[in-house]
Order: sequence, then structure tokens, then C-alpha cells
Amino acid sequence: MLARAALILLFFGLLGDSGAGQGRDGNALFDRGRYVAAAETYRAGLDALDDTTGSVYTGLQNNLGLALHRQERLGAARAALRKARRAATTEAERVRVLFNAATVAAEMNDRTKALDRYRTVLLLDPTHEAARFNYEYLKRQAGGGAGSDPPTLEPSPFAQKLKERADALVARTQYTTAAALLRDGMQKDSTVRAYRDFVTRIEEIAQIARSDP
Repeated sequence: MLARAALILLFFGLLGDSGAGQGRDGNALFDRGRYVAAAETYRAGLDALDDTTGSVYTGLQNNLGLALHRQERLGAARAALRKARRAATTEAERVRVLFNAATVAAEMNDRTKALDRYRTVLLLDPTHEAARFNYEYLKRQAGGGAGSDPPTLEPSPFAQKLKERADALVARTQYTTAAALLRDGMQKDSTVRAYRDFVTRIEEIAQIARSDP
């Protein structure tokens, strides 16, 4: 189970059109746990719009997806989030919608699609902590332990201290330096290999962070 799977509502500010008003009403219902009523209100907002573009449409489809998700209607939620993703016009909107779409895909056991969506989030925003955590979690699951060190391998005190230093570097988003530190440590102490999967994951994140979307 993803440890950071909280989905993200979009808000409608002080925009005055009827669709935005319905969006605010839907959010109020959502916050009270009235997900069926919230979904109906978001749909009413969509019906009030003249087109299928712009921030209001994106927000209504995103939030409709979240309300359907809360009802465990994952297929319908995915469809709404797909429409929101296609309509998003700003990077912030795309990041939020893609994160939600990735999380729904993961809950539907579509790991390939979830990884692709989380990776795109990280390309747009390399500092997105929740997307990075979930991406690493799913990659670890996908590995299934194949080719990893035996679970009985115990890191030495030297290895444990090296891992602490690497964690501190990762917290400062210095992924390449953290990976190099541990790989160098493997040459000095074989028990550092207990962290090989961790090294692989942060090297993947480093590659994403270097990419320019």
C-alpha cells in the first residue's frame, strides 16, 4: 500500500462563473465526506460550462475523479482524471492531476501506468516528495527481490553510518552524490551492498532530476 497516497483537490479561488461556484460547493461537500453529493455538484458545474478547456474545467474533472475515488469507483475516477489531465493548462495543474492519476492507477494495480505518471510528475517537479516516495515504493515492488542481496546480509556499523550520510544527502536532493558515496563504500565494505536497491532507486531519481521537461 502506498504510504503517501493522499489525493489533491483543486480549488476555484474567487472566479465568478457558475462552474467555479459549483466547484466550491462541491469541495465543501467533499470536505464533509459527502462524496456522492460532491460528485453530483461537480457534474452540475461541468454542465454549466460552455467549453471543455481552462482551469475551472480541469478542477471540476479532477475533483470529480477524487469524489468517485472515495466511492471506490476507480474506473470512473480514472476517466475523469484523464479528462482533467488533457485539459490542464498550467504546470501546477498538470503536476496535481498527474499525481492523482498515478495514485489511482496504482490502486488499480496498473503499476506501469502509475510509474509513468509519477515519473512525469518528477520531470515537472523534481522536488515532489510524495511522488518520489511512491515512485520508489512501486519500483521496489516491481523488483520483487530478484537479484538483490540475501535478507540476512547485515550492514556493518561503517555501512550504517554511510547510509545515514547518504540519507542526509538525499534529503538535500543530492542524489548523485549519495549514490556515489554508497557505491564507493561497497568497494571498502561488502555489507554496504545491503543498500544496493536503495542506490539503484536514487540513481533513477537523479536521472529524472537531471532531465529538462
